[in-house]
Amino acid sequence: MKRSLIFFSFSLVLLTFVSCSSGNKVTSDSSKVHPHTALRKLEIDMIKVGDSLVKTEAVLGKPTEKSSDPAGTVQVWWLAEDKNVPEQYYTLKEKPEETDGKFIKLVFDTKNKIVSKDFKL
Repeated sequence: MKRSLIFFSFSLVLLTFVSCSSGNKVTSDSSKVHPHTALRKLEIDMIKVGDSLVKTEAVLGKPTEKSSDPAGTVQVWWLAEDKNVPEQYYTLKEKPEETDGKFIKLVFDTKNKIVSKDFKL
């Protein structure tokens, strides 16, 4: 009885380890993107006017560009689409040379709330 219980426990642990480690993991091939910023269009659509800076950076990651404007702080996230997964984007570390790329531009007021949202996906 004791031997079968040990065998069952060991096989359960081994099976759990194998099933968890063999998942499909999407990794970026380039050092031009921020790691762990695989965003879906659904997650990007969750950002609304009135949301806070903390929520925005939790969803989108670090911004590519940040500047001050009389209207507030302007932050821009330039995105690159993943070639293997449709409608999945990575946040770029630097602005791309072609200016008609995919981006999200948010304007924050002094209380770090979104007052304006502009994007192109």
